Amino acid sequence: MAAALEQDRVRQALAALIELLESVGRPFASYADGLRNLDRQVEEARDRDSPELLQHAVRNILRLYGGMGSFADLILQTPQGVALPEQDEFYALQQQLFEAARDELR
Repeated sequence: MAAALEQDRVRQALAALIELLESVGRPFASYADGLRNLDRQVEEARDRDSPELLQHAVRNILRLYGGMGSFADLILQTPQGVALPEQDEFYALQQQLFEAARDELR
């Protein structure tokens, strides 16, 4: 399983985002939970070797990036509005996830 995850760019990016969101605290836990659900969808598609399920999961991931107020607009900040130092890493991981999901799209 570890080797499969190492070769799965989508799941790597999801895992890194989940870890980062959990590390910055409770306000971002719901985002981590949502990404965990998407990771399960991708994992199930890979386990079943189902291109249809994978396309469904990838499209769900790409929907995160649509429109104002979407996941793409999320800013990691304190309740006082101060941006957290993890923001740059978060942006980079968001981009990695988008690119990996886009590359899986058929």
